[in-house]
Amino acid sequence: MSNILKYQKKHELELLALLGEEPDWSAFLSDDSIGTFKEALLEGETFLCESRGNICGYLRALVDGFGIYISELYVAPQYRGNGFGAELLGKIKQEHPNQDVYVLSDEDLYYEKLGYKRIGSVFQL
Repeated sequence: MSNILKYQKKHELELLALLGEEPDWSAFLSDDSIGTFKEALLEGETFLCESRGNICGYLRALVDGFGIYISELYVAPQYRGNGFGAELLGKIKQEHPNQDVYVLSDEDLYYEKLGYKRIGSVFQL
């Protein structure tokens, strides 16, 4: 069972600790980037996935008048395969039912598996 929450400043430490376990996220957490990343989490449209009281993933999207652009989607390895990524994607689409949602991705096979169609170099939900 999971719960999708709107990200708030109070979630910062738990989310950063989760991402800190992943070497691929070190660019976001470096001394040069961490301040900008923290601001982006608050300024973008950010949602968390919580399972059994623990944050297990997040999605951050950029919103403008032309569409919704998912910048990051992350689910911790031990929680993958439970549909949490799809739930986060569903939440952003639910929040913006009349907008096109695009994913800026380096995980193309994941989005293809979910049935999203490729539009140039991005995927459209």
